[in-house]
Amino acid sequence: MKAPGQSLKHSCARAGAMISHPDLKALTQRQRQAAELRIAGLSLQAAGKRLEINGERVRQIEARLRSRAKRALKE
Repeated sequence: MKAPGQSLKHSCARAGAMISHPDLKALTQRQRQAAELRIAGLSLQAAGKRLEINGERVRQIEARLRSRAKRALKE
């Protein structure tokens, strides 16, 4: 995993996806957790197992966050 304290916003910026401050606040705790686990390099299944959801649900969360990031970049 990434070093403790590395924020989701910083990690997303490093990955090339920008999430604006208002969008970051709009994330649920579960969305934030799923994104952080994926950014840390866990597979969909591994992230889902940690969050006690299935990998498909993690994929859906990630897809929504990517869509949100793309919209934020266009604005």
